[in-house]
Amino acid sequence: MPTKKPTAKTQLTWKKKAAFAFICTSLFFGGVEFLLFLLGVSTITSKSDPSAGFSRQIPLLASSTNESGEVVLTTASNKESWFNVQSFLKEKPANTKRVFCVGGSTTFGRPFADSTSYVRWLRELLPEVDPASQWEVINAGGVSYASYRVAAVMRELAQYEPDLFIVYSAQNEFLERRTYARMFENQSWMNDLSAALQSTRTGSTVQRLTQALQRSNSSSEDSETKTLSKSSAPYPEEVDEMLNHSVGPLHYHRNAEWRKEVIFEYQYNLEDMISIARNAGAEIVFVSPVSNLRGTSPFKSLFDEGTDEKSLTEVLQTARTHLRSGQLDEALSLAREVTEASPKSADAQYLLGQILFARAEWNEAEEAFARALEEDICPLRAIKPLRNALRSVCERADVTLVEAEDLLRRTSIDQKGHACLGDDYFLDHVHPTLEVHRLLGKWIVDELVANSLIAGQAPSQASMDSIQDKVSASIDDLETSIAFRNLAKVNHWAGKFAEATVAARRSLFIAPDDLESRFLLADSLNNLEQYEEARSEYQILFDIEDYARAHLPYGELLLNSGMVEQAEPYLIAALLTDNEEHMARAYYDLGLLYSATGQYELGVSTLENVIEAYPDDSATIVLMAFCLRNAERTADAAELLDKFLQQEPNHARGNFEAAEAHLALGNLQKAQNHIKVAVAAEPDNAEFKATLNRLEQTAPAAP
Repeated sequence: MPTKKPTAKTQLTWKKKAAFAFICTSLFFGGVEFLLFLLGVSTITSKSDPSAGFSRQIPLLASSTNESGEVVLTTASNKESWFNVQSFLKEKPANTKRVFCVGGSTTFGRPFADSTSYVRWLRELLPEVDPASQWEVINAGGVSYASYRVAAVMRELAQYEPDLFIVYSAQNEFLERRTYARMFENQSWMNDLSAALQSTRTGSTVQRLTQALQRSNSSSEDSETKTLSKSSAPYPEEVDEMLNHSVGPLHYHRNAEWRKEVIFEYQYNLEDMISIARNAGAEIVFVSPVSNLRGTSPFKSLFDEGTDEKSLTEVLQTARTHLRSGQLDEALSLAREVTEASPKSADAQYLLGQILFARAEWNEAEEAFARALEEDICPLRAIKPLRNALRSVCERADVTLVEAEDLLRRTSIDQKGHACLGDDYFLDHVHPTLEVHRLLGKWIVDELVANSLIAGQAPSQASMDSIQDKVSASIDDLETSIAFRNLAKVNHWAGKFAEATVAARRSLFIAPDDLESRFLLADSLNNLEQYEEARSEYQILFDIEDYARAHLPYGELLLNSGMVEQAEPYLIAALLTDNEEHMARAYYDLGLLYSATGQYELGVSTLENVIEAYPDDSATIVLMAFCLRNAERTADAAELLDKFLQQEPNHARGNFEAAEAHLALGNLQKAQNHIKVAVAAEPDNAEFKATLNRLEQTAPAAP
């Protein structure tokens, strides 16, 4: 009987295997997604835009259906941090002209909102000029948006039957290129893939867990490397959350090639915007950007390479002192000395502009202010090459440009006698006052009429006044005060204290009892070394209410001014905080206070709290040694300093204190060795020299 051959096993083709794997994987992740849905887990993209506007997977507009069955487009909830909420029908009604205003935060209306922006003025003016049409004017300005993302917004809006795009974009080009450098380098499909994953609950959960682990590791590392720094920014965590989305001036460096790349990219994006509009059958109009020249100091300044930075810094500081005291000739001479030695110093050019302006030499002052803007290492205002690129693109493409920059200069000359644009026209470095928004609206409409882009006559003065009444009626005093306060917070956080005082005063003019604005004003004046004014503002603040945030800085101001008795209660009150660094600073300041008043044992017990939190802080260790020595615990002081100087052998004050301690203990040779190190570190210190002379008379010469 023949043997039966075994039957061959059925082999699946690779296509079937791939299909089976795909189905299993889809079912698995679908199940996970459904489970997370039941547990109430939300997606990241439902609340925010993790791709910062770079992905087409996260649109600006979300659709819904109204009671009439019409599709309505509304600003997506995850975009509300960056855009005004706007709403319009997807299908444009008959006889309607749809205008999209795009750009950055000026278009948005910052520091206020759409209701007082130039877009609001267009919304009111266009029906006055051309009442035969129904007008839809949509504010699609995004906070911090540069031309790259403005073009992306236009590409989305081009689907919805636009008649006209109005573009105000140039101020954020360098901000974007630093903040989102990696996104610019990534291919668009990578941004889209990332956004798609974060649109799922599974991807969002994985991302949140990853971020939580990173934060945990970061916190663990930070706790191992703590140091006490009295010069650190006091309250960065309380500043407007928007600041956390951008990099600071420290990330900027002088780089001519990088500037060229940014300018080239801007020009490319302008041309892209024109193509988008024309392909959609819409007109496009650009507005030249305007900036605060006189009222905004450079965000970052560097001296020319090869110059003596220390010497030039001292000369600049002396020139500022002369300017404050009204010695304009002396100030001018010193400022010119620095600009001749270092013409690329933005700070020097800005100071020169201030001095020339004070001397009423308007034209030269404007040139200096303009040069300061151009040399700013952190250019958060539109530099001249960007403005020239805009004019060049508009001319080549035969596109209308509203020359707002030139129009505002002429307005300033008519009103002020000069074109040194400053705080009379701006609320900060780029955001215009409400009056300038009104002017922008009128200038845009005038240009639309002049170029026959709309029918009708330019708006009359009566129309302007009537609209002004409407706009003014919509302004809320409390919201205005808060907007100015936020400006003060931003400038205070950035270390631009002169600008912070201007914004804080504007807020207080409306709401004189606003505690935070009063604190920001006082603290900014303190940082500007205007101590008398700062003390006065702090006192007004505490007359209104016991304001906890001000305890520490006011106590330090009083202590540094020699008002020891007045400082003590504020420094003690500052200890009642959850902020470990602030508490340590308060303990350190109390240690200074007690050492200055001869309460050395109290000083020791106070400083022990600082050393417990910051065991390697040199200033605290040296002050502790001083208190120990004067509390007749000289051996303890010497032991503390010997350990400290093993880590920092050339510390000047530490070696001086060690010399005094060992001298008191009779260790003359050690004392002499330490004082020589101290004198070598600070050869001009008279106190160190006196101790050295005393030791040389009593101690044998060192081998």
